Amino acid sequence: MIETAEYTETEERIFEAALRVFAQKGKDGARMQEIADAAGINKALLHYYFRSKDGLYEAVFNYVFHHFLDSFGKAMQETASFEETLRTFINGYVDYVRDHLDVMRLMVNAHLSGGEAMGQRLRRYMESSEAAPPRVLSEKILAAVAEGEIRPVDPFQTALTALSGCIFFFLIYPTVEVIAPAAADRDAFIGQRKAHLFDLLFHGLKPRSDG
Repeated sequence: MIETAEYTETEERIFEAALRVFAQKGKDGARMQEIADAAGINKALLHYYFRSKDGLYEAVFNYVFHHFLDSFGKAMQETASFEETLRTFINGYVDYVRDHLDVMRLMVNAHLSGGEAMGQRLRRYMESSEAAPPRVLSEKILAAVAEGEIRPVDPFQTALTALSGCIFFFLIYPTVEVIAPAAADRDAFIGQRKAHLFDLLFHGLKPRSDG
């Protein structure tokens, strides 16, 4: 399995094709020939890079975590205030899911087919990457509490609330469009969602006055 973010052009094509197929059909339903066809290569070349479907499936997760998620995790590390950190986290996650719906479907399928295996993958990612966005947010929360920028809160629960707010509405978007007609304008609604999440979380975390 490839462990770095440096990929050849062929590997990029394989990962992107495998991501689409795994997201649509899950690991059990996917076929190596189908992935090879989607990548525009022959099956023999696919097996040259990845000997098995299991190996390719693990490599796709590694690719997703490190190639995509680390990008805005690093941007969060460079923020100067908790306000900027929170805005970067919300904007980064919402934009990421909007632009990579197959990634969300892949993770949902992985959870539904075996949450323990998915948890192990996430644990390895969190342990190996200092730029994992949930990890960075938790660290920034602790620092903000220490500096008095926000009130004392559980960093994990707060990060989980922020993450859930960024992702869940994408999972139920057809329902959202029914109960909120404004959601039919997808881009405008997503912009409103980001602004609402930031306003709700940031002002909810501000230190409480004694009065």
